Amino acid sequence: MLLRVSRGPVVVAVLLVLSFASSAAASPERAPAFRDAILTPSAPRALQAASEWGGATTATDGETVNLYFSDAYPVDPARALQWADFMTSLVHGPELQTVAIHLGPLTEVQRRCGRDALACYAPQAATVYAPADDPAFDLSAKGILIHEYGHHVAANRANPPFESGDYGTKRWASYENVCSRTQAGDLFPGAEDSRHYMLNPGEAYAETYRVLNEARLGLALEPWTIVSTALAPDPTALSLLEQDVTMPWTAATVKTFTARLTSKVRTRTFVVSTPYDGTVGVVARQAAGTKVAVSLLANKRSVKARTSTGARSAISSTVCGVRQYSVRVQLPGPVTKATKTTLSLTVSTP
Repeated sequence: MLLRVSRGPVVVAVLLVLSFASSAAASPERAPAFRDAILTPSAPRALQAASEWGGATTATDGETVNLYFSDAYPVDPARALQWADFMTSLVHGPELQTVAIHLGPLTEVQRRCGRDALACYAPQAATVYAPADDPAFDLSAKGILIHEYGHHVAANRANPPFESGDYGTKRWASYENVCSRTQAGDLFPGAEDSRHYMLNPGEAYAETYRVLNEARLGLALEPWTIVSTALAPDPTALSLLEQDVTMPWTAATVKTFTARLTSKVRTRTFVVSTPYDGTVGVVARQAAGTKVAVSLLANKRSVKARTSTGARSAISSTVCGVRQYSVRVQLPGPVTKATKTTLSLTVSTP
């Protein structure tokens, strides 16, 4: 069951974040100690065995959460229920059923995640390691766990042709112009090194997910410090991220057009919107034999074109910050009065 509350607290949270971002921007940003780490299959420390108790825990709302606690804590069903209820209170979807959450003292967490990490997420194993206690007076165990679960949400959403864990989810990443900012060298998807960690949009996504949930739950809003203030969310970013969680993007939008070309009408152009980054594709079908040029144009410039006399011709291009394309079909070169063809165009957009 998803938590439903008014949007008022979210707007207040954004204002607080942006206020912090403005003051922080006045001085040079420094890369902090890693707040978390993304574990790869080659990481030898990723899934070491440990003495734990717990397992599938039924929350008050009936959902099941897979929770495991270090044996540094006494077996306590009430503690497990509290954490299960906390997890189900977050904005989430069915991906909650697939994650294994391991909670323990920070020293144990760092043996698994690395000495500079406060928590970590292993996407291949769908596993989170996080502290069960607040590491500092201004840093909560709940805030850290929300961030890590944000990585799990991203890993369970589709954002082709991009890796959602690195770029973020479809609507949020498009709004934040992750693709174009990456091409410009301003962002570094997947970067875990100290130089580029603060410019990793995957970390910004997890932090934005944290801000969204802290605001909705009325939790203390922790400062935006581990990611560049250039990625701090506004109300639109928070709203789009929430949509990506509760109503995930799943497939391209497909439109069809018909173009009849003759010696008198040699060119037809159709305009399509591309609200999200992804892949735009065109498939043109006709009776074979007539030479036809099919082009994709962005900002009046051709980005992909193909000339063919075949029955089927296909082109595609990556949408990266462009929100409108034109599809142009034409009869190239010399034609006669008898030259004519009818094309059926199938256009898919993110």
